[in-house]
Amino acid sequence: MSNSIKVINRANKRIQIGFFKNRGPCQPSFDAEQTIEVEPNASKSVELAHEWEGRVQKVSGATTDPATWAEIHFNAWQNMTFADISLIRGYNGSMMFSSSDGTLHTGMTGNLWTEAPQQFKVKDTRGNDVLAPTEPYTGGRNDELVAYYRRKVKEGNAYLIPDDHPSSHGTKDTHINLDVYEISSGSSPSIVPPSGSRVVALRSNANNKFVCADNFGNNPLI
Repeated sequence: MSNSIKVINRANKRIQIGFFKNRGPCQPSFDAEQTIEVEPNASKSVELAHEWEGRVQKVSGATTDPATWAEIHFNAWQNMTFADISLIRGYNGSMMFSSSDGTLHTGMTGNLWTEAPQQFKVKDTRGNDVLAPTEPYTGGRNDELVAYYRRKVKEGNAYLIPDDHPSSHGTKDTHINLDVYEISSGSSPSIVPPSGSRVVALRSNANNKFVCADNFGNNPLI
């Protein structure tokens, strides 16, 4: 069975999307395995190898710039597909994962940049508006930014810190959709996964966690 990600551009401008395969366990890469361009309000599908693990990232600046990470692992534990949205390494627009069979739905669609604390509003190397990481590569944690995200993002919809285990979701589907949004003026709605979504504590590229438990619904993992 093939693995695929359908990237849906919800922006009014062309976007560049990079697919970054992990170099190894807990070793994210900053060299894209492949890059695609998606026109406004259009979509493009990419097939990925068996057991492919890594992230999808909108490349608005350098690959190391602050950015939203859409992390995914195909054919993982019990041959499931696991996915999460992570803001740990920054934010350059909202993203939302969903599966073709409706069993996976996680992420956000609203603009988190507008109302964010001013000190975390920065520019990437191409001059685009982004938000700083919650946990910079240099160490430490931006607690005020984490608190802001807690108010804006429903629990279980994004990794804000490495311990946000309910934000890893699993599905048996191998055909995944990724909606990509731009930073623009407007409100900041959030999306809650359906109660049937499978929530799994899974290692994620940005937070170095591993599968340890699963449950159904939105209850915290124990």
